[in-house]
Amino acid sequence: MAARADEPEPLRQNGCPENPQKIVQFRGPGKGVMNKKSNVWQFFYKTSGTVAKCLLCNRNYSRRGRGTTCLRNHLKSKHPPEFLALSGDIKYLDLVKSEISIGSPLHPTAQLELNLHEPDPDPLDTDDISYSLRCDEKMALMLLNHSFEFIEGPGFINLIRVLQPRYLIQSRSYYENILCGNIYRKMQEHLKLQLDLLDAISLSTSLWRGDKGEGLLSLSCTGISRDFKTHRFMLKCEALNYESTSKVACSIRDLVPSLTIEVPKEKTHCIIRDEMTALPGSLPDCSVHRLQMCVRFALQSNELLQNLSSKCKQIVDHFASSKMANDHLKFIQEIRLTRDPCSLVPFDPLQWNSTFKMMTSVIRMKDAISLYCEEYNLVQIYPDEWVEIDLCSKVMQPFEETIKIWSNPSTTTSSVIPLVAALRDSLRTDVHNFVSSVTICSFARKLLEELEMKFSHVTSDIKFLMATYLDPRYKQAFFTEREEHLVANEVLLLLTRAQDDRNGQAPLKIIKVTSSSSLKNESKIDSILDNILTTGPTNNTQQTTTSFACQSQIKNLLYLYNSESRIDRNMDPLMWWKTNIKYSSLYAIVRKFLSAPAASVASESLFRKSAHLYHDMQSGLCSESASKILLIKSNYGNSDIKE
Repeated sequence: MAARADEPEPLRQNGCPENPQKIVQFRGPGKGVMNKKSNVWQFFYKTSGTVAKCLLCNRNYSRRGRGTTCLRNHLKSKHPPEFLALSGDIKYLDLVKSEISIGSPLHPTAQLELNLHEPDPDPLDTDDISYSLRCDEKMALMLLNHSFEFIEGPGFINLIRVLQPRYLIQSRSYYENILCGNIYRKMQEHLKLQLDLLDAISLSTSLWRGDKGEGLLSLSCTGISRDFKTHRFMLKCEALNYESTSKVACSIRDLVPSLTIEVPKEKTHCIIRDEMTALPGSLPDCSVHRLQMCVRFALQSNELLQNLSSKCKQIVDHFASSKMANDHLKFIQEIRLTRDPCSLVPFDPLQWNSTFKMMTSVIRMKDAISLYCEEYNLVQIYPDEWVEIDLCSKVMQPFEETIKIWSNPSTTTSSVIPLVAALRDSLRTDVHNFVSSVTICSFARKLLEELEMKFSHVTSDIKFLMATYLDPRYKQAFFTEREEHLVANEVLLLLTRAQDDRNGQAPLKIIKVTSSSSLKNESKIDSILDNILTTGPTNNTQQTTTSFACQSQIKNLLYLYNSESRIDRNMDPLMWWKTNIKYSSLYAIVRKFLSAPAASVASESLFRKSAHLYHDMQSGLCSESASKILLIKSNYGNSDIKE
């Protein structure tokens, strides 16, 4: 029976019409006749305004942009023979389809042609919602380092349109919800797993304030896992502003109690607070901030050095404000003095060592500055003042080097006692050598006085003593007899408790260990420290530790450790412990006491890298969301959240 003229052609088993040449229209279910400009509609019909169904495989495809590109791509990748019908090569189409229907492979030339012209499928041209969500997540993670305004810029929008026209850039709030929702939850889970790996942790609090009243309060965690790897991560970040000082004080007070991740008290070894988060009326626990206070107070008490600092600041400000003056100073260095040009370091009131850096840069350019000042009648620095600026820089240099060492995240509290001893020796030498300069001699004495006062606690605090003793680079080299007994008693007490918990464990095998060779250090503070370790007795613990030589396994173990030669200061103490399995009884207390960092300086670097977030806060980003994003940003590089 012939088909009626108003009915569509019958379909074959594979869903393709009997005569593709005649097809120009078809009826969808419940729809009237649809006339389309694009011939791709020979193989699709609309089921809704944004969804089309393939007549060949009965799959639905989203048409967000209401175009037909995705439909054509589907035919290319899934139905190559039917796609050829769009180019009008019907005879070739019938040949290909007949070959497919009898199960025989395509001609090699035809197969090659199809492969060469078949593009990669568009990942967004599917019903796979997970791919779109991954794209959204990647876009949200990009905002860890860029302002939310970045995705609204015409340049970025045009770039995305070229790279992936089908990707729709969402609103700020959409990506904010992704960061503060799913990604933040993943980060919390990751931090919880990190915390579970550690038997003992040390917490440090830090508050950094910008010049516009914005601030960052942070709580970081450090610990050593059982494979002797150090783990450092941020447990909490809080974006602040100083409009309400009482609110800031409450945030500092509730920093630890308000943690969303439970931190067991029995795991917490110590809490290190910086100058801004220290308890009212007390000094900071952070060694860096204590040392900064020593330098700051010593400079403030010396009026002559304050005047010299003011002169240096006038000179630096003059060249910073005048490009012509700066160019002429460069000309003097290069042409008249035939030297490589140097730059002056400006004074920054927020930096503790700004005076040192400024004076050092001025004294380095002494000749060029003197010639310029004579020629242009700028503020004069007299010969005796040049000498005092130079000596002042030399006195402060070991403090600058020590703070750089302590600011390194890998430096632990085991280096505090040795470096304080090195600074003490340096200042005593300066007082003796610079006695001819009343100003510098007075400055060195004041520094020594501040150092003794602000670091007097380290020789009685068992945390510092134990950390130094358990560091094979130092051991008891800096201890008095009283301090040696304090440490010995504490170690025996801790090991006895641990031994009681491990009843029946076999005694450890005793093996002798050789020391490593030492390397030269170029900095002043390193030279002083190496001199102390070298000129002192190679084993100053023999007299004290002979009392340990009894039948007790614990005392024998301590005797063996004390008799070991100290390792080089450039070696990693954790690696030494890891490779000396015979001391496994000490492993628990080693991981505990060497987990504490020397300083709490985490907020400054994170704050400086997050200026865009504070800009977004001014544009409407709430402080709670900013705090969550800061936490993700601080831990993102150390987590597998991107996977």
